[in-house]
Amino acid sequence: MIQLLFFHLLFQSSIFTISVDLFYLELSSENLLIDVRTPEEFKEGHIEGALNISVLSGDFKKKINELPKEAPVYIYCRSGKRSKKAAIQMDSLGFKKIFDIEGGYIAWKKFNLIE
Repeated sequence: MIQLLFFHLLFQSSIFTISVDLFYLELSSENLLIDVRTPEEFKEGHIEGALNISVLSGDFKKKINELPKEAPVYIYCRSGKRSKKAAIQMDSLGFKKIFDIEGGYIAWKKFNLIE
């Protein structure tokens, strides 16, 4: 019974981890891309087209809740820890497809050879 519950929860999840190279292939201006780092980190560099909504801000849920929940959303932070936290909050708000970019901005810079 516990295994059935586990598999039900596993396949009902709306959170998916996506590799940086797969994200690169799916990257388009039509995708909703959210950088959940602080505004200071965002100013130091970010993926082009990203919207900055810091998961550490007191109004994160309010701002995120204003976005469309049916469309796929791609999120990232510096290394992947804060984006996982953001993804869980977004899932609880009813977002249907949340793609957390594995390795975050660090992986993106390495993949694109950005200094």
